[in-house]
Amino acid sequence: MHLEGDLAHELALSSPNHLPVTARRRAQKVLLVLLSGRMWVHEADGGRRDITGPTWVVWYPGEAIEYGAVGATVHWVLAAPVGVVPPGFPRPGSRVRMRDGSGTAEALVMHYLDDSPDGTGPLSVVADVAVSGIGIHSLAELVDVVEEADEDLHDWDFGPGLERPWRRAGR
Repeated sequence: MHLEGDLAHELALSSPNHLPVTARRRAQKVLLVLLSGRMWVHEADGGRRDITGPTWVVWYPGEAIEYGAVGATVHWVLAAPVGVVPPGFPRPGSRVRMRDGSGTAEALVMHYLDDSPDGTGPLSVVADVAVSGIGIHSLAELVDVVEEADEDLHDWDFGPGLERPWRRAGR
């Protein structure tokens, strides 16, 4: 896999000297990546960092996940920030109650989707519901916030060249 431009900072891959995002998240997920071949990431300075597997990737609700294979050998995970939280709704990583066929069930908000061509809605929420698993739901199905996540992924910058994540100004 070869990443061009400003995408390399969106990977949160483990290595002895490059730890993933250190900002506190209550709903951290860890994905195992199995590599039958080699993978590399081009750093901001142009250097290449080789990665061998298996390795792990830290993922936080609020990041979209794409998984695929390049050829028949290298399997990879790419995490990229998704859209903003709609006003009045809980942040990704929050525990909520979602309406389902038999009442309500506890769920974890993963992220919000806006599939309209112009980005004006309607929005839906992707949630991991205890009873039914991960799915896309209308915002009307979110009935109660059990515990609000203490951090918003979009308030932090994890760009290349930073020694640690820093809070964006003006938020």
